[in-house]
Amino acid sequence: MNIRRKRGLEKEISRIIGTAILLEVKNEKIRNLVTVKSVNLSPDARYADVIMSILDYKQNINKEKLLEELNKLKGFFRKKVGENLEIRYTPEIRIHLDDSVEYSVKISKILKEAIATVNIDSEE
Repeated sequence: MNIRRKRGLEKEISRIIGTAILLEVKNEKIRNLVTVKSVNLSPDARYADVIMSILDYKQNINKEKLLEELNKLKGFFRKKVGENLEIRYTPEIRIHLDDSVEYSVKISKILKEAIATVNIDSEE
C-alpha cells in the first residue's frame, strides 16, 4: 500500500471513530473526555492503532478503567469503520491512551522547580 493511500485511510478512520464517539457512544465520560489523536495503520492494513487522548487531565480519572471501557467499544468502532470504508479487510482496532499531555505537564513542573532552585542559588 502506498504511503498516500495509507495516510488517507488513517485520516478517514480517525474521522469515523471520532464521529462515532461524539454521536453514538452512550458513556458520558468517554463522549466528553476522549478524542482521537491519531491512527497508525499497519503496512498490510490489518491493524489500526488508535491513539486517544484524555481532554481534562486535571480531574482524577482512572485511566485503566477508561481504557477498559474503550476496549469494550473496539468491536463497535471496527463495525463503523467497515460500514464507512470500502476496503477488502476491516482493520482490527487496537486502542492506546496518549500520555504526551501528562508527560509535558511533568516536564514543565520539573523545569519550574529547576528555575526556582537556580533563582534561589543566584540570590545567595
